[in-house]
Amino acid sequence: MIIFDFDQTLVDTSSVEHLRAAGNWKAVMAQAAKLPVYDGINELIQELHEAGQTIAIVTKSPDMVPRAFIKAHGWPIDIVVGYHHVKNRKPHPEGLLLAMSKAPAASDVSYHVGDQAHDTEASRGAKVVAVGSAWGCSDMSELEASKPDVLFSSVAALRKYFKSELGI
Repeated sequence: MIIFDFDQTLVDTSSVEHLRAAGNWKAVMAQAAKLPVYDGINELIQELHEAGQTIAIVTKSPDMVPRAFIKAHGWPIDIVVGYHHVKNRKPHPEGLLLAMSKAPAASDVSYHVGDQAHDTEASRGAKVVAVGSAWGCSDMSELEASKPDVLFSSVAALRKYFKSELGI
């Protein structure tokens, strides 16, 4: 199972960060169609799906935000765990554990891709492979200091890793 963070991992949401911080989700949704998906993400998601991988999104945002992208881009993602689905948000592993229970998937064959130290911490708590995604990272030193199992500066490098790891 591959679990992705949403903001700054799949989609560049930096232009609406001030709206997210204020909890103005109506304004975020009004801008959603203009937010760019990182280069290579659409292809990566399709390749993982075609290889039989279960793909999930676990985000601190309400699930309506990633669901809009799933619909708009035809992403084959059925499991979305958002802000309202958990009592404890990342760095607590509750969201990752919930996503794995919905799959179902074992932790020893699961990966969590995220751009922040709290993503690495959540991965550790859920006992999954912590994959650092630096292409949208706002604080590279913090992500590096969290010591993810692997760290990539591009989606292309992540795709290569999954091809090697998963045989896709």
